[in-house]
Amino acid sequence: MSLGTSETHPTFLEPEFLKKLEHLRLVAKRLSWSSAKGEHPSSRRGFSLEFSDYRRYQMGDDLRYVDWNIYRRLGRLWLKLFTAEEEMNIYLLLDTSQSMAEGKPAKIEYAKRVAAALGYIGLKNLDRVGGAGFSSGSFSPVALGRGRNQILTLFQFLGNLSCQGRTDLHGSAQAFAGLFSRPGLVVLLSDLFDPRGWRAALEELVGKKYQLLVIHILDRSELEHGLLGDLLLADVESQRERRAFLDRELARRFQEELQSYFSEIEGFCVSRGMDYFRTTTAMPFEEFVLLTLRHAKSVK
Repeated sequence: MSLGTSETHPTFLEPEFLKKLEHLRLVAKRLSWSSAKGEHPSSRRGFSLEFSDYRRYQMGDDLRYVDWNIYRRLGRLWLKLFTAEEEMNIYLLLDTSQSMAEGKPAKIEYAKRVAAALGYIGLKNLDRVGGAGFSSGSFSPVALGRGRNQILTLFQFLGNLSCQGRTDLHGSAQAFAGLFSRPGLVVLLSDLFDPRGWRAALEELVGKKYQLLVIHILDRSELEHGLLGDLLLADVESQRERRAFLDRELARRFQEELQSYFSEIEGFCVSRGMDYFRTTTAMPFEEFVLLTLRHAKSVK
């Protein structure tokens, strides 16, 4: 598939960056039935065929799969064998709750660019790409599709996403699983700031036989605020406020709890076979996609 640079959205991906994505691809675990060799195309929908091997022609074989070039050169009948590969579905699931609007640049803008890059990689390799933006009470899907038109649809979809409402990871995961029932690779892009927790949402998705790539996006100020003394803390989603006095000991304990929180998420993802990557918006977007994500099992 060839995508001209005039047809891409400059907000997300520049032409020079697109060229660097050409040799990447997203991969997912194959379902058990897709590993068998076959001499004929499968009647099951959602399969593509990849050449695998040859064997000698036997009486009754379908002549459509004879390699006539070999016959013309050698005078022998050889049959092409194919491996059936399951069609790859890639779902981009973006957190659009109000907390994702925080940061410089905003976490949602970083998430959009990562999603655009991964969607482009998938569509470039003829996979089907879809997904949704989500927050509490809001679920905005984009249907699975492939080809030139889908990349334009995807970029327009991402461009129209805005942040509002609270985070509801579990409810959004249930809504997603109900709408997109076919197995595939789910890329979850979120700050994972949900007062009800992230665990139930990830269990919901992995329990539906999706393969997960979790991209945990934070702003540096959420990790290293550097403030001491009397503070007024405000929750950007609930609008609740609380006054607190932060001394060096409390700041140290905050960092310990934060690292424990990160370790818990990472350990859970590893134990369930999920890819997990944490980044801040301070890391250049291109570096994260081209270097960091290359260590994921889901990216080659």
